[in-house]
Amino acid sequence: MFCRSFCAAITGVSAQIIKVEADITEGLPMFHMVGYLGSEVKEAAERVRSAIKNMGYNFQAKRITVNLSPADIRKEGTAFDLSVAMALMASFGYISDKMFEKIMFIGELSLDGHINGVPGVLAMVSEAKKQGFKYCVVPEDNIKEAILVEGMGIIGTGLLSDIVELIMSGDLKKHVAKSKVWEVCKGNVYTEKDFSDIYGQHLLKRAVQIAVSGRHNMLIIGPPGVGKTMLAERIPGIMPPLTKEESIETAIISSICGEYDKLNDYIYERPVRTPHYSISQAGLIGGGNVPKPGEITRAHRGILFLDELTEFKRSTLELLRGPLESKKIVHTRMNRSITYPCDFMLIAAMNPCPCGYYPDIGKCRCTPDKIRRYLGKISHAFLDRIDIIVEAEAVRYHSVGDLPDCRERKAVSDTIRDKVIAAEKIQHDRYSKDSIKNNSELNAKQIKKWCHTDEAGSKFLQEIYEEWELSARSYYKILKVARTIADYEHEENILLDHIKEAVFYRSAERKLWHKGGDVIWN
Repeated sequence: MFCRSFCAAITGVSAQIIKVEADITEGLPMFHMVGYLGSEVKEAAERVRSAIKNMGYNFQAKRITVNLSPADIRKEGTAFDLSVAMALMASFGYISDKMFEKIMFIGELSLDGHINGVPGVLAMVSEAKKQGFKYCVVPEDNIKEAILVEGMGIIGTGLLSDIVELIMSGDLKKHVAKSKVWEVCKGNVYTEKDFSDIYGQHLLKRAVQIAVSGRHNMLIIGPPGVGKTMLAERIPGIMPPLTKEESIETAIISSICGEYDKLNDYIYERPVRTPHYSISQAGLIGGGNVPKPGEITRAHRGILFLDELTEFKRSTLELLRGPLESKKIVHTRMNRSITYPCDFMLIAAMNPCPCGYYPDIGKCRCTPDKIRRYLGKISHAFLDRIDIIVEAEAVRYHSVGDLPDCRERKAVSDTIRDKVIAAEKIQHDRYSKDSIKNNSELNAKQIKKWCHTDEAGSKFLQEIYEEWELSARSYYKILKVARTIADYEHEENILLDHIKEAVFYRSAERKLWHKGGDVIWN
């Protein structure tokens, strides 16, 4: 007897419907599974056999063939177990398969018939809705993430026998879990870490506000203990809230990474990833024999903070050059290509020299050659992908010594956040007919259309371009940052002051990486 059920396979951050076809005929007893299967899927034969037997059903000694179609897609993981079991139960004649065309079965089976949670359920359920399925049977551990897909009947269960009884009863609507309704996040979810905790650093805080308003990549350079890391930790508190679509994207990535136990609701906090400088290349950008999302994908719609930037391997940092431009990473293997999104805001921090105190000659003990090699760890090509480079100054005593005044400081992140949201709304309205949302995404054609400067600004920018010998990319980045400054100040056109401020955010690069006109890179 032939029967068919449905499941899904994860490819990148999306899913593809998989048909699980079971055929049982007379002949030499055997259980054979085909369809370009990974080792975990091949092992499903033993899990399914034991689960059916331990639930009290007879596993018939016949010639059994199970095909997972389409056969040209690699199947990995254990999410196919439940679908295979249901197809076999129907083929054995224990249940009817009349309702299978509108149901997707997802879950891993234990030998005693219990159903365990699996990663990627949210992506599978989302794809099931697109393909017209009415119900998804998922493990109890995955119910909270599955109900985030509105309009899909989610049925959670913990035992194979419960699903069999449910299919036999034919009454599925009674067991559908209530969907989660999206609610706009009105307040700031980052209340513990506020900008008021940072004393001094007024220029640095201004630069951060501009960077967040246009989603510009930023590099903070300064001596140890001045608050570089502390400031980066507070940046999420001034970022606009996630939209519903962004929240679902973020939740799908978390689900695929196996963090379904944390998905108790819609995600309202932007992801912040802070990988250690010892991270491997695969850990940062993803990949591997079985491709997995890396830190840049897990930071999608949020922040990737690279502290101690110069301690990262140069070869590892160079891999970020493409994703920083394209907002995606493509992993190509012998027989397939998988694309992961990585639209993140890069915040990096570093010391200006090995001891950290250059150019303060009163404290710095590094030789010029040491400083040259240290800064040379960051290539020009990588630095050219960063829009804002700013120095953090040493904090003076009067900024931190007035303890009574420090206790009376009020939260300021909410005020900054309102300004950032207003600047971002200007950008969204301006680019409503384009395929971009923020100034950092402008291409050369769009820059000519939207980044208009006055005569004084154009002349000043020309002088800087020739004197500093800027690359075309650096020139455009100055214009994009100036456009963001104008939006932050609610100015329609880019003025000379805006360009001067944007140029200032590139001056640290010239100060540290150029010595009397000589470039220090190896």
